Amino acid sequence: MTTAAHSTAHESIHGTLTQRAGDTPDVAAVLEAVGSTWQTMAAQLEPVIGVRGVSVLLNRALYLTVKSYPWLTPTNAQEAADAMENIKLRFVGRTALEAAEGGCALLVTFTELLASLIGESLTERLLACVWLPPSPPFEQDTHHD
Repeated sequence: MTTAAHSTAHESIHGTLTQRAGDTPDVAAVLEAVGSTWQTMAAQLEPVIGVRGVSVLLNRALYLTVKSYPWLTPTNAQEAADAMENIKLRFVGRTALEAAEGGCALLVTFTELLASLIGESLTERLLACVWLPPSPPFEQDTHHD
């Protein structure tokens, strides 16, 4: 994945998790955001690469992510849904910031692995519906009546 594509993927994933977790997220909100984002990703990809393909990519992403986030210990679960449930257990005792950073890193790594296998263009097309559009910037009222 190119540097620009990595940056775009990171921004999209980070923005989606931020919007889904809310303005003042706690660990539970972050977990819900990561989990719901993952479920949407898996639902988009399973018809294309299969449940096993999604599971293998998730486990590989975990293996790579654990280097920076050792508390995200890889799991040997066969189904991607089971793997994500096991991953959620690893977030217990983490701060909201740690959970957000680890969850974002895992999803970015997964997306990069997918892009390395099927190409950036197809990855973007398959996952475009997962990423929430960015919030519009706050506009100040310049009318002084």
